[in-house]
Amino acid sequence: MAARDCYSYDVLCPHCGQKGVFHVSEDDHPYMRNPHRTVDKIEGNFSASVEGGVDVKATCQDCKGSFAP
Repeated sequence: MAARDCYSYDVLCPHCGQKGVFHVSEDDHPYMRNPHRTVDKIEGNFSASVEGGVDVKATCQDCKGSFAP
């Protein structure tokens, strides 16, 4: 079983400028085709989902704008 790699990155809404931080984890193994990424914690007024186990999609709860961080 693969270990989980955890990291954080800053998020900025391109529509209204709201700032936040996403804390993300994913499988850490070089031979895995899908890292099974998950958003573990969100700081700021955002919601997030992961599509296909890879692509993070964010939605700003202030202006309802969606974007890929």
